[in-house]
Amino acid sequence: MRFRRNSQVEAEVPNSSMSDIAFLLLIFFMVTTAFAARKGIDFRLPAPANEEQEIEQQELKAVTIQVQASGRIVVDGIPKNLGDIQSYLKPILAANPKKFVIIQMDMEASYGNMMDVLDELKQADVQNIALPSKQEISSW
Repeated sequence: MRFRRNSQVEAEVPNSSMSDIAFLLLIFFMVTTAFAARKGIDFRLPAPANEEQEIEQQELKAVTIQVQASGRIVVDGIPKNLGDIQSYLKPILAANPKKFVIIQMDMEASYGNMMDVLDELKQADVQNIALPSKQEISSW
């Protein structure tokens, strides 16, 4: 007995889901192009340097108070007595009340000297006081 095989499979592309795939791709590209059309970052380029900017930068410089191991106090490179700090800072703070004051302590200076300087700064109504670490001072 001879059996005949009629099982030839014809090659065909299944087109029943082709329209679904095309529709999903269309939606995907529509959604992604909507997100890709973003506005850029808004920024302003700095104006050319002039005298006003130089004056502003001078105003931004902080007042530096150094307390040395001997108890000597140096304010912006000028030796001062403890009582003279307020009179030195009043005109500076009148021009810019948010002026920074940096206290640089010598490692051998006493804690009491630092507290005296802080008390003077508080009486002078200094709002921004900084006590930098050794690493911060060395990075200047």
